[in-house]
Order: sequence, then C-alpha cells, then structure tokens
Amino acid sequence: MKSRNREMFKVGPIGSKQYFDKSWDEKGRNMISSIYVAFDEYAIKCIQFSYFHNGVHVVSEKHGSSKGVSYEIVRLNDDEYVTGLSGIYWERKVTSLTFHTNQGKHGPFCNRPGHSSSYMVDRKREINVKIRDRREFGGFFGSFDDDFDRLTSIGIYVYPRYENKPTLNQAWDPLYAFAYNQIPTIVDGIPVKHIRYKPKLKDRILSKLDFKRAIWCVIKVFLD
Repeated sequence: MKSRNREMFKVGPIGSKQYFDKSWDEKGRNMISSIYVAFDEYAIKCIQFSYFHNGVHVVSEKHGSSKGVSYEIVRLNDDEYVTGLSGIYWERKVTSLTFHTNQGKHGPFCNRPGHSSSYMVDRKREINVKIRDRREFGGFFGSFDDDFDRLTSIGIYVYPRYENKPTLNQAWDPLYAFAYNQIPTIVDGIPVKHIRYKPKLKDRILSKLDFKRAIWCVIKVFLD
C-alpha cells in the first residue's frame, strides 16, 4: 500500500507584498545550512541562504539590498532544521525577524527601538505549524522593496507527509507506539482505520491453558 504525499503549500507571510515589490522564491530548498541577514535599526534590508542541493553546496541570490549597518550569519547544525518564523511588520517593512528551529531560536534581528512597547508586541506575527521532521519544511518565499532597500514579507513552504511510518523524531519516542496504532492509513485519499483482531475470552483462556500445559510437559521431561 503506497503512502501519498501532498503538494507543498505556503504559510504566511509575515508582512505584505505590494504590487511594486519584487517577489523571491526558494521553494524546495529545505536543506538550509546558513542564513545571511543584513539590517539596520529600522528594517531587515536583505536575506540570503546557503543550502545543499543534490549533494552540492549552493548559495541563493540576495533578496533585497546588502547596504545594511549590521550583518549576521545563522549557521545551522547538521541535525538542525527550520520549523517556523516570527517577526514584526510595521510601516511597510519587516522590522524584526526571528528564525525558529528544532533546536531553538535565532534572533531577533533588527529589533527596532520601541518593539518592547505593548503596541508593537501586538503586531508581532508567528508562523508555527508544528514541524517535527526536516522533510516537512519546504523552503522560504517573500518579497522586498528595491526602491527603499527593505524586506517587505517572508514566509515558509510546508510539505505535509502522510506515511505509514513514524517520523525520524517519533521513531525514538517509546510513548509513540500506542498513538501510532491509532493513525489511519491513507488509501486513495480516504482514511482507512486499522482492523485489530481481538480474540474471544474463551480463546484467550484456552491459549493460556495450552501454554501452561506445554511448560508442565517440559518440566516433567526433565524430572523423569
């Protein structure tokens, strides 16, 4: 019985794309190794990624202007992957950005003065779809304003997986065994519940008696 995977879909973005903004897309590039961020005290200016593709290390195009005041490089560990984002969009630009991974958070970057005020905190947005497997993250997308040199939006692709086996993380969880038995199998897009055989009480008693009788026969052979 084959498992079925659905197409990637966009989540977000944090921010908003206007008709004069330039779009960028890193769909399918999920093996992120580093993220380069350029920013000043008012906005994220530029973002760039390095990732592995077909066994080769590749650097993406720069999305935005690198004319920032500050530069940061987020280096992910070999077993680390992106799970979400959080940030603040204010006055048509991303003014704070944090990358979430399975091992913690990187950021916030920019962190414009005044972000601690209750008004700005209310404008904070977070993308968290409970990614628990590297294969569920599908890459980034977004937009930037080339005239004012600033990032105007950023979101992620999610790749839902429907497989009849636990994820890489779940495989190590001893408490997952019971819950996994309750997960229906997807057949032609229709969930099919597992059929679990439950023997009758009489059969269970007889099987136990047969087992005890067999043990007694073995003991008797040794005694004789």
